[in-house]
Amino acid sequence: MDNVVKKIDNIRNKVKQLIQKNLNREVTPETKHNISGIYMIYIDNFSSEKIVPIYIGQAKDIQRRYKQHFSEILALNRLSYDEYNKYFFSKSTSFYEGHFKACKIFKYIIENNCTLQDFHMVILEEVEEENLDEKEQEYFQRLLPSFFGFNQLNSYLKRVKFRFSNSQMSNSEIDDYLGLLLEDVNGINSYYKYGFTRFNFEHSLPRDITYLLEEKEKDKLNSDIQLKYDEVKIKLNELCKRYIIDFEEMQRLGEKKNKLYKVYKIAKDEYNQALDLLKIDISQKLEELKIYSEEAITNFIYSIKYENNPEYRELFYTYLKSKKCDLNFYEIFGEPIKNVNKKLEDKNNKDVPYQEVLDLYLKREDEMRPKRYKLIFPSCQFESFSLGDRSKNYSIKINEDNDLLNTCHIQINISNNGVNRSIEVDKEPFIIRFDYSFIDNEGNKTEHEYYIDNETTRNCQSGIQYFEKDFYNMFAFKKEKFKISSLINNEIDNSYISIQAEYKHGINDYTLKDKKLIKLSVVLDEIKQMTDEETRFNIDASESANCLKKCIINERLQNKQFVEQILLTKKLLKLKKRKKTRIKKAKEIVNKSVLAESNKVKRAEVYKQKVLIKSDSAVKVLNYVSSREKVTAQCTSCGYEWKIRSDHLLSRPYCPSCRKNY
Repeated sequence: MDNVVKKIDNIRNKVKQLIQKNLNREVTPETKHNISGIYMIYIDNFSSEKIVPIYIGQAKDIQRRYKQHFSEILALNRLSYDEYNKYFFSKSTSFYEGHFKACKIFKYIIENNCTLQDFHMVILEEVEEENLDEKEQEYFQRLLPSFFGFNQLNSYLKRVKFRFSNSQMSNSEIDDYLGLLLEDVNGINSYYKYGFTRFNFEHSLPRDITYLLEEKEKDKLNSDIQLKYDEVKIKLNELCKRYIIDFEEMQRLGEKKNKLYKVYKIAKDEYNQALDLLKIDISQKLEELKIYSEEAITNFIYSIKYENNPEYRELFYTYLKSKKCDLNFYEIFGEPIKNVNKKLEDKNNKDVPYQEVLDLYLKREDEMRPKRYKLIFPSCQFESFSLGDRSKNYSIKINEDNDLLNTCHIQINISNNGVNRSIEVDKEPFIIRFDYSFIDNEGNKTEHEYYIDNETTRNCQSGIQYFEKDFYNMFAFKKEKFKISSLINNEIDNSYISIQAEYKHGINDYTLKDKKLIKLSVVLDEIKQMTDEETRFNIDASESANCLKKCIINERLQNKQFVEQILLTKKLLKLKKRKKTRIKKAKEIVNKSVLAESNKVKRAEVYKQKVLIKSDSAVKVLNYVSSREKVTAQCTSCGYEWKIRSDHLLSRPYCPSCRKNY
């Protein structure tokens, strides 16, 4: 067994040990790990001999970062092979450029027949924000996720930080960067055939680092850094020669391109300088004549710059005429204009050979890029929702410390939040799953789980075509990735189970695929038959009360009294806790019939008190059986007795004889 195989086996064992050690700190949509620290994503399938399926990351809020990572995979899971293929190969660059981590994970899950249930994330270590970078580097060194896993090269991440920094790299920063670059070059040489090392190398490692010297023209590198620079340059050159076809030819082409660009840039700068001087001259002249105008100056300069467009010259003449100025500025500034035109001609002449070489260089890059993308694109065909759905225990959680008799607990899962930011595209929420658990007065429990029959669930079962909405949006300036939209009945429609809704409850189109669908009205009628006026309802909806109301309206049930009572109230049920007792459980066994009888007595007393209070003590109840049966009532003023349904009396507590009420 060679050293590389030993190395990957060793790291795989370390990863498994870390997973076992930190299983109690797994992050899921249900957890609340709003802490900073180092985390590890892993796919629970370690059968590959070439890849250790992990990603090491840092975050100031780990729970939020988990949502971002997992939502990206949920989004990719919706795409078909043909649709996903477009985002990589239909244009010169991939739509996912800069977000390839999710693509690597998706490829691994697809090719190893994994599902969303195999996607996991654990917290490795809770770390203060100021120490995140240092601690992350420790795990990079231990687990080598850039070579065996899904991470990008360390040196590339460092270079990205420099790219978005306005300050020039210091000697110490260049020294650190060269150190990381040297580690990556050595790692690529050792692990080229493992993980996504080849892709990282071809896509992210610089072919030339002379730009580091250019950045330090005024402040030269010290001798130690210069030695390191020379070492990295030599090893980098050897690595590229070893693995990149026609590297030397491309290197020569690149050097020629850079030389021609420098010549072109000098000519371009001289042209711009001549144009600026002319602008100063014309400004001073207009000030001298006391007819200064920024717009007039712009039109004059543009008339020189874009000589083929006579519109600017006409606008300038119109302005002079409005100021009653008949000077010929094009004659007055004839020599500076000639100089500008000469510089423009020189710039254009220098630009021609540069563009020719640049086009050859870019053409070569365009030819190589698709081959590179294939390294992170699934090698097998797949359908939408090939990763299945996220397994979740949907059972309603009931606190055993609560008095649950005659209580109905309802759990509602909704397709989306109903918030529509586009007037052109529909987005309607629907209830997709409705679970309830009813405990009657005797403590008997009735539970049912239903997938609801409506527009959204039927569309999901028929098959919705999903796509990246910004890929097709020509007006999107900054195209967002993993923002899914859909085609329903050949029209763009957002009335589907959204990614954010799926993140909450785990239900997607795959879940609904073979499920029997039941009308919501049928489910509500079922609940109505087994409950009474005294039943307490505990509603838990995956979206807001307003969104739930929209769902009821979409089901056309908003005018039903029972629906209004249990689903459209904004007040949440507050259950009274049982009094704790010191008696051991063995002595707490009570006969069910005795318990039920005791409960009936309590309910009767509660009902009698309600009638007295609502009637202002004008009516009292002599007997009570249940909420649906008649009671005997008596007027406390005239003594008249009558029989009436208990719920009717509670709503109209007055004496029919003397009409005395509250």
